Amino acid sequence: MTTIAAVALVLHTSDDMPALTVQFLDRDHSILAFNERVLDWARRPDVPLLERLRYLCIVSSNLDEFFEVRAAPHLTAALSGDGKGLYSAESFKALSVGAHDIVARQYSLYNDELLPEFGRQGIRIVSHGERNVDQRGWVKAYFEREVRP
Repeated sequence: MTTIAAVALVLHTSDDMPALTVQFLDRDHSILAFNERVLDWARRPDVPLLERLRYLCIVSSNLDEFFEVRAAPHLTAALSGDGKGLYSAESFKALSVGAHDIVARQYSLYNDELLPEFGRQGIRIVSHGERNVDQRGWVKAYFEREVRP
């Protein structure tokens, strides 16, 4: 489970007034915590099977975007050994641990729970190598029409 870190901002308004400390939630840890909650919906057996898969896919998509957009400053700080500020080696380590935990739980859920249940429900995941010519043509057309743009 990811811990949501708080960031403190100390404001100095003037010499004759005491400093004001304001706490903010760390956005990046909050994003991981949100995805943990979405993943929890995918784990619920009372949620219909294909909806559980949809929740799992939402988490995957969100994590892709998270690493494309949010993780770079943390990685840069970790590589440079920066230990201060919002982005640091410590923040990178915390995000890395949280993200690895979510991904491990995703794979476990998919492989150990959802795939066996698909089989029991008569749903079969067909790999690219198992597809016939018509199926490959459909996938290619779908990709060109919906994914590539």
